[in-house]
Amino acid sequence: MGIRRCFVWLGLSELLVVIKLGTLVSKWVFFGWIFAQDRMLLDFPLLALPALSVLLFSFPFLSSMAQSLPRDGESPAKQDATAPALRIPALITVVGVALDTYLTLIYTDPGYLPLFLIVFALFCFVLWFWQTRRKKTSVMPVDNSRRRGLIRTIPVLATALLAPTAWYLWSMQASRLPDRIPMMGDMTDSMVGNMMGQQSQQKMISVTELTGPKSGEPDQRFTLTAQETQVQLSSGAIVNAWTFNGQVPGPQLQVHQGDMVEVKLINKLSREGVTLHWHGLDVPNAEDGVAGVTQNAVQPGGSFTYRFVVKNQPGTYWYHSHQASQESVEKGLFGALIVLPQNDSFTGKDIPVIAHSWPTKKGSTQQAFDTFDTLKQLSVQPGTPVRLRLINTDSLPINFALSGTPFKVIAIDGADLNAPTELTKQRLLVAAGGRYDIQFTMPDTAVSLDWLQKSSKVSFLLSQDATASAPALADGPVFNPATYGSPLKTPLSLSSRFDKEFTLVLDDMYGFYDGNMASLWPINGKVFPNTPMLMVREGDLVKVSFVNRSWMDHPMHLHGHHMLVLSYNGWPVTGSPWWVDTLNIAPGESYEVTFRADNPGIWMDHCHNLNHAAAGMILHLGYEGVYSPFEVGSGTVNQPE
Repeated sequence: MGIRRCFVWLGLSELLVVIKLGTLVSKWVFFGWIFAQDRMLLDFPLLALPALSVLLFSFPFLSSMAQSLPRDGESPAKQDATAPALRIPALITVVGVALDTYLTLIYTDPGYLPLFLIVFALFCFVLWFWQTRRKKTSVMPVDNSRRRGLIRTIPVLATALLAPTAWYLWSMQASRLPDRIPMMGDMTDSMVGNMMGQQSQQKMISVTELTGPKSGEPDQRFTLTAQETQVQLSSGAIVNAWTFNGQVPGPQLQVHQGDMVEVKLINKLSREGVTLHWHGLDVPNAEDGVAGVTQNAVQPGGSFTYRFVVKNQPGTYWYHSHQASQESVEKGLFGALIVLPQNDSFTGKDIPVIAHSWPTKKGSTQQAFDTFDTLKQLSVQPGTPVRLRLINTDSLPINFALSGTPFKVIAIDGADLNAPTELTKQRLLVAAGGRYDIQFTMPDTAVSLDWLQKSSKVSFLLSQDATASAPALADGPVFNPATYGSPLKTPLSLSSRFDKEFTLVLDDMYGFYDGNMASLWPINGKVFPNTPMLMVREGDLVKVSFVNRSWMDHPMHLHGHHMLVLSYNGWPVTGSPWWVDTLNIAPGESYEVTFRADNPGIWMDHCHNLNHAAAGMILHLGYEGVYSPFEVGSGTVNQPE
């Protein structure tokens, strides 16, 4: 290769390294060190040091060769092309780039990263030692034999083909999950501390003992029967649905704060197990309905009875199966759960609106409000107070727009907001699994609620009569709960003394999981079942920092607790206290939240994009002294996601 061409290729490689490192530095500057730290610690030894060696050795060597060549620019002699100053930096740069690309794109347990760096350092040392000895002892023979060249090439090509194949097969096999996985998590990780010794000194309590009232007449009693049926949407599209009591969404469960509730679940599905999880309702752990964590999935022909007292404040919640939830929720095993005050004085229209994407028989997906994938209409008289309870049962955040009237956001995830003010032309981004309650007084003209998605034509029109036309779409900036409403003094704040603090970095990778190559969603570089359990004591004040370094939203849902949002992207929340059970964290965003550990058990804490959860974005919150006897995996009946 000519010297000029060498300069061009080496210069291009240096430019690419500078661009890569510049991107990381910009993330560091604009988003914070935590967004770049892992990549910087990886890229510096694998990219920056080899690139620096090229600048210090290869470029000066080529320059000296260029000065010694005739003006016609003929190629350097073969023995010069093998000089260590030229070959070693180039080779280690190629290997460093390949290794960095692999570790960046393909999921690798962070515990193995030091091993990769040690192997790379040994490779550089061996290469330098071998090349310098070869340069001193070798004499370059002139050999024009094509046969000898072919003989030397065949082993290289064979190795190039066999090595990736062997790596692929080994990685596929090594990624297979055990048939039975205990739900106690990775309790040896540094972030949870060494608490097992302390736990062994006290009596361990099973999650099965953390039940609701076992006796007494319930205030509300329901029966939900899971069964298969075909459902027709308003457009005529047919859904092969899994239903509760033969309807989708399932029956609306309406209870009052303080009620003792009993729900009997009966499974009449042909093959699948089922459970009932009360999303956002802080029930006792044994009543939480997560297959493999708090109970075994109810098998076809079986039943299970849940009993709990409703301690949450009045608001909007929902229920769904937490067995194979990725499929069961999509097919229809969910419904609204409304908690009313003991003395409910609201006399207007109280309307739950469940947004869902239905898989149809034709293989497409239809967005709908309940089962209305076309225009849904409701007659409302002017002057009527209207409360819309927006429930997102999808796995992605949904943008809603309310047009035709000012409105207030009065509650998020079942928690009232303090001193809400009127809004116009603001989009409401509701997290997957999240809920917004909005309220307005019906005007003389029509009001519409729209699902803002290019492929969606879903709209809910409220008007005095069916002939009214829809108002102009009020699409504007996204509503920000962090600055909405008025502050209210609470015992929890950024200045509180926290007993436990955790940082959860949400990321994306491509790699092997349970024998398949797939997109993975690690937490702190690990996927379930290697994600650590966050260990707390009852009564602890806990702070959790969420950082999203991936390219997709992650609605993080903590079971059994509500989290108070303290800060957003480093800025303190200045509006109403903002309590959530499902917090949407968009790419590049960071949040700090806090909660009181006041509900003992083993609790799921996972991404409610259920596809992400199924690909490993799951961990658990565990209380000292509590254990779960249940297991998940192909050797059990439990597959929560």
